[in-house]
Amino acid sequence: MAFINDQLSENHFKIEVRAVAHKIEFSDKEVLKTFKLDNANTARYMEKPISGFNLLEFERDNWQYVFSIDKKVSDRITPEILVQIANSIDF
Repeated sequence: MAFINDQLSENHFKIEVRAVAHKIEFSDKEVLKTFKLDNANTARYMEKPISGFNLLEFERDNWQYVFSIDKKVSDRITPEILVQIANSIDF
């Protein structure tokens, strides 16, 4: 699922959800910061220079979530904001 701001279409926010059995593996050397989520899981914030996106990746209940935010807006959409969104997932 991707969300594109209707007034600033260059600002992309994408949420990818996949079963942990089919998760994307990321290298530890790509990780800039780690965060402890409210459910005690760890979220990893990464920079992907080639793609132009910054990512927040975490697992919950056998699902892997990857939030991608345009690097151009990473000064406004901080890792802490992405962590707030991750903490808001409740099902």
